[in-house]
Amino acid sequence: MLAPQSPFEAYRADLDRFARRSEFGSADTVWLLLAHCLGRLARVGTGVREQLAQQAADALRDLLEGAEASDAEGGAEAHFADLRLIVAGLAVIDTPDGANAVSRACRGFAYRMSEAGALSVSYAVLGHARACAIQASDRERGLLAADQARVARQLGELESADELYRVAELVSARSGDQELAARASLGRGVLARIQGNYPQARQMLKRGLEMAQAGASPELQYFAHQGLTIVECVAKRYDLSLQHGWAAFMLSRGDTTREAESLSNLAQVCLEAGYPRAALQAFLGTLARATVLRVRLASLGGAALAAGRCGDLAVLSRVASEIKATVERSALPYENADTLRHLALAYSATGDELNAERYRRAALEIADAKGYHELRLSCDRPEVARTGAAPRPLPLEVESFELVSSLSALEPETSEAAFVLTRSG
Repeated sequence: MLAPQSPFEAYRADLDRFARRSEFGSADTVWLLLAHCLGRLARVGTGVREQLAQQAADALRDLLEGAEASDAEGGAEAHFADLRLIVAGLAVIDTPDGANAVSRACRGFAYRMSEAGALSVSYAVLGHARACAIQASDRERGLLAADQARVARQLGELESADELYRVAELVSARSGDQELAARASLGRGVLARIQGNYPQARQMLKRGLEMAQAGASPELQYFAHQGLTIVECVAKRYDLSLQHGWAAFMLSRGDTTREAESLSNLAQVCLEAGYPRAALQAFLGTLARATVLRVRLASLGGAALAAGRCGDLAVLSRVASEIKATVERSALPYENADTLRHLALAYSATGDELNAERYRRAALEIADAKGYHELRLSCDRPEVARTGAAPRPLPLEVESFELVSSLSALEPETSEAAFVLTRSG
């Protein structure tokens, strides 16, 4: 399994994935100190743990007090809440309450790190937290493993992600935690989909959905419907895919990022079913909402292909420029490759074979390096030519067709709103 790097090695590796970046933001100092403290605690014996943990708590408390004093506008509530939580937890780390507090705080920090693109630092923090928070509850230890699995997947380390999801699965089986079991099943379903094993992906995602419904977890139901939207779309069961996509969208209401992601998936179904105009409008609507890089990349790729199939060269050119600028600063290998593949398909649809080949090769290079087998196959030249062409519109059930029609009429608030580059990593 991928071993966590030292804090500075992880930080440098994350920055190296970005061409023009020298830092991730004002929280970098806290992230590095946190990773350093946890790394030391993970390596020492019980005799000095208490002393080191207290030293770490004091150092982080000093940063907290200084940062709170300078945050006049109060714009980092989650950051400060997790800092307070980990300071309190480190002081009593060898108690269940202390270990649970450390685990919860580290998961919060790691989420913000990964969203900013600091994936290696996020992975290191979660790995060290698993080694430090040995008194944490089964639930917290399982969630740490599941969160680390998600980051490993984002790094393209699929074998490590699978191993970590299996750890979470074992913990859930021992503790009887239904929500944790659902999270592990959904994670393994996503891995199976990325690796091209759609029967296993469907099985794991359906199982995860059933457990999420039994546990009354709207968040996990959302993720299950999202995954099933994609799996059923690949299987060309478009009515069923649209049902799952709409369920995900309804569960996402009020969360702009999730609204964008579910709308993007609905747009992709329209694209595959032969309704590129509905897809294009939905993708542009997604881009007007999307502030998270992974969502934006997926939407840009889809918008490019939809524009290509509609013959809208002006929109395609604008989207292509946005893709190039976004991929250049992105640290998400799978999403980068898939977005470039979609751009190759878009140019193939317009008959521009020069640009189609250029972006096909760019996607293929990433897929080869990371072992994305299915993506590698979809980048073959004949496959690009075949899938770039617009399919004829397929018949849909009445409710599905009404949904597609409503997406065709969707307009982003302004045309520029769809083309504002996010600063999220």
